[in-house]
Amino acid sequence: MPKTFCLFVGILVINGGFGCAKSDSGGTTGEGGHAATGGTVGSGGNSSGGNSSGGTGGSGLSGAGGTGGRGGSPPASGGNTGQGGTTPGAGGTVGHGGTTGAGGAKATGGTAGSTTSGNCSVTVMSSAPSTKIATVGIVTFTTTAASPTEAHIDFGLDTSYGMTAPVDLKAANYRTLLLGMKASKTYHYRISVTGNDGTCASADTTLATGPLPNGKLPALTVTTKNASALYGGFLVTGQFIMGGAASGAPVFILDKDGDFVWWYTVPNSDVTGVAMSYDGKYLWTNSVNVPQSTAHVHRISMDGLTDEDDSSQFTGLSHQLTVLPDETVAFYAYGSNGCDDIKLRSPSGTITTVVNAKTAHGGSGGCHVNGIHYDKSDDTLVFSDLDNNCLTKVTRSGQTVWVLNGGVGGITSTFSNGTLLWKGGEHGFHILASNDILLFNNNSTVNFGGGSWGTAGGDGSGSIALEVKLDMTAKTATKAWSYKASPGIDNQILGDVQRLPNGNTVIDYATKGAIHEVDANGNVLQTITTSNSFGYLQKRASLYGPPPR
Repeated sequence: MPKTFCLFVGILVINGGFGCAKSDSGGTTGEGGHAATGGTVGSGGNSSGGNSSGGTGGSGLSGAGGTGGRGGSPPASGGNTGQGGTTPGAGGTVGHGGTTGAGGAKATGGTAGSTTSGNCSVTVMSSAPSTKIATVGIVTFTTTAASPTEAHIDFGLDTSYGMTAPVDLKAANYRTLLLGMKASKTYHYRISVTGNDGTCASADTTLATGPLPNGKLPALTVTTKNASALYGGFLVTGQFIMGGAASGAPVFILDKDGDFVWWYTVPNSDVTGVAMSYDGKYLWTNSVNVPQSTAHVHRISMDGLTDEDDSSQFTGLSHQLTVLPDETVAFYAYGSNGCDDIKLRSPSGTITTVVNAKTAHGGSGGCHVNGIHYDKSDDTLVFSDLDNNCLTKVTRSGQTVWVLNGGVGGITSTFSNGTLLWKGGEHGFHILASNDILLFNNNSTVNFGGGSWGTAGGDGSGSIALEVKLDMTAKTATKAWSYKASPGIDNQILGDVQRLPNGNTVIDYATKGAIHEVDANGNVLQTITTSNSFGYLQKRASLYGPPPR
């Protein structure tokens, strides 16, 4: 019986494998011939792989029906694992004279097409930008994966992706939003699904975003001094307009480069307060409503297709609101006694009053609450009162835990320091821990809330980001860190501040149209400026999941 063999001369590298210039023809041939036995080189041939479109098989001596060559042309039957073929090997084709082998293992380096591994597939049904926000991609897909347990979409400007969108497995057609994309760009994305039969993925697919809306977004100047030291992520804020905005104003999101990646114009309202829902599917906005008029509160879906006007549920709300882990919204509204009421709005829309500000901190004059946040460490609320130059912590049932600072209207601080920690009022703040507070001290000479500070008035030399640490045992409070711009920025109305996970701090000089990101030493890393005014802000690492504070 004639034998076919391959000389190891002029080896070629083909499709990630290696092999001789000619592939095994299948071993001993002869129509209907019998396979060689006893380990003699037969129809499988002593092959190192040749030109193969079906993945490279395993090498070694093989008889017909034994171990196949490495994906020869045609591959010997029963090929073993390939090492870099373009598609998973299917076990090779039966040699002309040999007996079909048991089937080789899949190639380990091949491109999957619509499936990378496992026994399932993913098929994109649709992908297009939202008709309301052209930088939001909407993707739907199907999968043959049995009982999916996790799925996500990797996306970015190239196939290295860089951003990931979690998939809600309960959503119809696994509808998923791609958030954080720049305008007028082509993005790549790939869907991955894990189920009982393994993990599979779609092929790389592209989606083109649309342009920015004309004339609806403020002009920004972004100056970056040290890009490598920036936190990155996304900045959520809105446009404050004194006296309201009859034609509406935008809420918007900027990426780390200061580019707009999301926007929505809220009708008949400025946008002073912004907060994403705890599940990350909506964005809450509200007007400043100062002086007291009509509250404007909207919950907008992140694809911009749903604008839920909840204003009637938030009568008297001003400044901003905050979202709790159970999607309850904490806010404050004008009260009948000249002081604001601290309130909660349940996910079902039920409104309850927690406590009146004057009752909580014991002041004797008027109140002007301008900030509220949730302390998840002990399930409490902390609110800021500009008129009384203080912060107050209360339980969700209305009991006072502590009062910090004051010096106005008979306020008695829980913490004995001898002197005031700050003067001239405060607006936004960030609860770093139950004993650690970062606040925006306006340091104003004039109380625009309508109260009188007296000796608690600031010096007007510039607003200050101030960190205060509390000793709950000794009942003392100390200044731990501060930042004042140079030259000073005297921001008397609004203002916000947030500590970032890498130690940087972002300071919002709202009505002065400036936002600074500084490092722990107070070095300015980036500034964003505008001729308009910013509202409160929220800096996020991702546009998916819970808010950062």
